[in-house]
Amino acid sequence: MAVTRTARKERHRSGGEGSVYETAEGWRGAMTWTDDDGARHRRVVRGTTSQGARDKLDELRRELRLGTITPAGTGTVAEYLSEWLERERTRIRPSTWREREQHVRAYLIPAFGKVALARLTPIQVERAMARFVQAGRPKDGETLPGGRLPRPVSPVTVRHVRATLRRALADAVRDGRVGRNAAADARPPYVPHRPVGYMTAPDVRRLLDATCDDPLGPIFALAASTGLRLGELLGLAWPDVDFVAGTLTVRRSLARGREERWELAQPKTATSRRTIPLPSIAREALERQKAIQETERKAAGNAWQDRDDLVFTDRIGRHVEPGSVSHGFQDAREALGLPAARFHDLRHSAATLMLAEGVPLAVISEWLGHSGIEITASHYAAIVPTLRRDAADAMDRALHGSVPTVDP
Repeated sequence: MAVTRTARKERHRSGGEGSVYETAEGWRGAMTWTDDDGARHRRVVRGTTSQGARDKLDELRRELRLGTITPAGTGTVAEYLSEWLERERTRIRPSTWREREQHVRAYLIPAFGKVALARLTPIQVERAMARFVQAGRPKDGETLPGGRLPRPVSPVTVRHVRATLRRALADAVRDGRVGRNAAADARPPYVPHRPVGYMTAPDVRRLLDATCDDPLGPIFALAASTGLRLGELLGLAWPDVDFVAGTLTVRRSLARGREERWELAQPKTATSRRTIPLPSIAREALERQKAIQETERKAAGNAWQDRDDLVFTDRIGRHVEPGSVSHGFQDAREALGLPAARFHDLRHSAATLMLAEGVPLAVISEWLGHSGIEITASHYAAIVPTLRRDAADAMDRALHGSVPTVDP
């Protein structure tokens, strides 16, 4: 009987004392208290060890005694997300911040900005994401009569919106503002697999031959032969090109900054910073571009504005607008009667050509600057099965000296 009384005594916690417990994700500490107005509050902290969680609870108790603690879930989702965005400004790339700011402004605040942060639930998140896919998003933060939302949104975009909310709420959980991440617990919208678009080798050759003397020709040739992204191409500087070693190094990318202006920035991930060998087509394109730029530099004289030694510039040395490259590509493609494609499809074309020639997936992943080989595999999943047949034939040739006939 004495043991039972002792156990009950150990389990009892007075208001503001808190408790520590272990979960599948590590140690947690929870503290509940009632303020002077009679409202109850709960804060949850995390720790890698039991002692770590206890230390954080001790800090919470100290803040409670000093009166500096912020009650969990104070304010609305809109208030929290606005505060979170300001903190994110100095932690992420400007282009990434712009994307998250758009998600918050155009989707998340109109959907449930007035909801109390502590009361946001996974089902609310799921319903909002489904509504975006089915009906669209509010225009300028407004909901149409009857709750209708215009302009349906792609499932991929909606997944990105949910990811932004998940990151924001993860910080709220970390800071003890809420006890759970409603976005992480919500099921993401279904995204049907869409094979990447790419141009065939004959079509790419026709494009490059026809635009050889075009001002944008070197960009097209470099994109098709290296698979660089448009921002990476337009962020290239001449010191990044080593003609002696025959290599090209991606160090920067042209991206929109927080003030909507184009600016040079660090690549998005560490794997995006890479050095690749130059195919002969790429080397020839760069040599043509160097000659073109030198002619334009002399013609511009004192009006030349390039201060970054960029590879691709306009007639007076400014960076090339990405939109002008995309429009120029479409004009050239349509003039040749080539199938519909985007400029970005030149990157996919480079990858599929390497796959068709037997280049290992891991090498292609590193070449393209993907963050992992699984991304490369998912992008080009439709092409890999064909290559598996080629691999089986290669095995037969190696072991049997010939490829056996397979009945259809």
